[in-house]
Amino acid sequence: MVAVFKMVTLLKKKPEFSNEEFARYWLGNHAPLAKKMPGLRKYVVNVVRPSPGREPLYHGVVELWFDDVAAMKKAFISPEGIATQKDTDAFATGLTTLYVDEHPIV
Repeated sequence: MVAVFKMVTLLKKKPEFSNEEFARYWLGNHAPLAKKMPGLRKYVVNVVRPSPGREPLYHGVVELWFDDVAAMKKAFISPEGIATQKDTDAFATGLTTLYVDEHPIV
């Protein structure tokens, strides 16, 4: 198994966005920018399905894989990474970023 560095970020939608607008913007506008970051090995967008009558604590989870920490840092200081970070402010807030070790079980 090839070692990779995985970053997971939890996002909240901006208050002025509906859940549908948040998902549409993320997938239609933001994801095309993010996938251009150099060194990005895998990029997965997870949109939270709200429970009826309850607002979720987070509205999305993004998973990004890089070869290592240096590759991640390089990606985020690239022009594509800077544009991606700036665009995040257009639709999301309350970001929580985690660096994780993945352990697939099944």
